[in-house]
Amino acid sequence: MNDKEYEKIIKAICNTNRKDIIVLLKNAKTEMCVNHISKDLEMSQSLTSQQLKYLEARDIVYGYRVGKTTCYKLCSNDITKKVIKIINILN
Repeated sequence: MNDKEYEKIIKAICNTNRKDIIVLLKNAKTEMCVNHISKDLEMSQSLTSQQLKYLEARDIVYGYRVGKTTCYKLCSNDITKKVIKIINILN
């Protein structure tokens, strides 16, 4: 792993809201829309969207439009797998 990958992982999980989103998406049976994520985590929709965009910019989650809303799922790449592995170790 290079320094950029380490930085992505650390920044993704150092924020409790982002970590909670990753765990929720990991445990979800399918993708989840922003409004469901914000409701399940008791966060505002604005904060949820902001954190999801942060994770999407770092290739940890993938978002796509369904009508007027955006749904998200975890990416299936090495970075996401490493993030999940570290979260599992920390929990």
